Amino acid sequence: MKLIKKQKEILPSFIFSTGFNISLKSKKSHGGFSMKKKKILCLLSALCITFGSIAPAFAAESTVKGIEGEEDVTLDFGASVSDSTRTKSSASNGDLIVTLDPGHGGKDSGATQEWNGKTAMEKEMNLKIALACRDELSKYRGIKVYMTRDDDTFVELSDRVKYAKNVNSDLIVSMHNDADNNKSVHGTLMLIPIKGTYNSWLLPESQKTATLIHNNLVQLGMYDRGYLQRKSDGTNHYPDGSIADYYSILRNATKANIPSMIVEHAVITNRNDYKNYLSSNGKLKKLGIADADAIAKAYNLKLKTDPISAAENNDAPFEDVYESDWYYNTAVWGYQNHVISGTTKTTFSPNQTCTRAQAVQMLYNLAGNPEIDKNVDLPYEDVSNNAWYATAVKWAYENHVTEGTSETTFSPNDTCTRSQIIQLIWAQRGSPLFSGNTSNFDDVSKNDWCYDAVNWAFANKIAAGTSATTFEPNSNCARSAIITFIARAYQDNVA
Repeated sequence: MKLIKKQKEILPSFIFSTGFNISLKSKKSHGGFSMKKKKILCLLSALCITFGSIAPAFAAESTVKGIEGEEDVTLDFGASVSDSTRTKSSASNGDLIVTLDPGHGGKDSGATQEWNGKTAMEKEMNLKIALACRDELSKYRGIKVYMTRDDDTFVELSDRVKYAKNVNSDLIVSMHNDADNNKSVHGTLMLIPIKGTYNSWLLPESQKTATLIHNNLVQLGMYDRGYLQRKSDGTNHYPDGSIADYYSILRNATKANIPSMIVEHAVITNRNDYKNYLSSNGKLKKLGIADADAIAKAYNLKLKTDPISAAENNDAPFEDVYESDWYYNTAVWGYQNHVISGTTKTTFSPNQTCTRAQAVQMLYNLAGNPEIDKNVDLPYEDVSNNAWYATAVKWAYENHVTEGTSETTFSPNDTCTRSQIIQLIWAQRGSPLFSGNTSNFDDVSKNDWCYDAVNWAFANKIAAGTSATTFEPNSNCARSAIITFIARAYQDNVA
């Protein structure tokens, strides 16, 4: 991914590779672009043309307005945790903790622009975007949102990251809107930490969320100005001696070991940007919602209206088993009692079928994986002694749980049917006789090999029919049904 895209000016690549930063700030933000700087830039550009070196897609720094930069503030953030893999705070029951930072406020209006006789102020726009983002994030579970300000209050730059650190933030999103003396400058720009040696894990972790926010804003129709990374002029360093970020929010967040970004949503001085994205509360709300949606996607947050999974409840690692599922309790019981595992570390695959070997292994697990006579010779030619299920099949054969599909075959890889799993459970329970005179199902006759097992299971509320009159004994049995049959047969208190 190209980190920096440009809008208008192409700068020489070695300016950035050497850390030599030339500020092209507008006069309104940090003073005009001096003739001296112009001469330097022209000279450097000429050199680049001579040597054929042109920068690939950098964002022109002239477009960044009103972001606090070089002033250095010494903050006590404690020990650094370099290359950390943290994605969620250990505090607050594992909830993701996000700090939203509406830029400027109070006496600091940020960028301003007269439109239709009214002064548009960046500080107000930033706050409305942040409030909308906070309100949208409140729809998700597993997240706590804090704000450096929630009204028109001036907050010292040094206090913003300090506040985020104090609430154990996992992410800082600083919300701004850009300005430029060149009224044609427009679009959305993302400022992210520089690539460096100090807390290097922060760049990819920040970029994960920044990319999603940026993409959402572009999808709203904004011009893509890309991403900007900027080092300080060398006066600010990280504790390891490396040159620090230019922008204080990013610099102090890096020192505090918190992923961060600065979002320049749109350009307040551009007529079209203002009209299309900034001119009403409804439009500002859309920007905040776009930010919130990206944060939720970055951390895989679930809406409060979404069903809660076994993984979220810490009952089992299954993200595809939900409280509302009829088999929730039995799947959790099966996992907690080591009867069944997932198809992956996080999935149960409730609708997936099960082989005969897998079904027998479940019953063997339920029995506590007892020792078996290793000298037992199976009559089944299709079960190798080295097969992962060989021990379970030997146990089942020894205990008369199964007689195979023929005298010489077990058919371990055949899909387990409804009648077969019930037959296995029935046999392990001692093959009790069915006391009824007639079958409960039209498709299970008295002459069928599974007659006693199926009707015993029905009478003991272990298995119901697929309808009032049918059992469908030859239908494939899903994992959710198999673990439910097993649980009901051995645990009276499992639904």
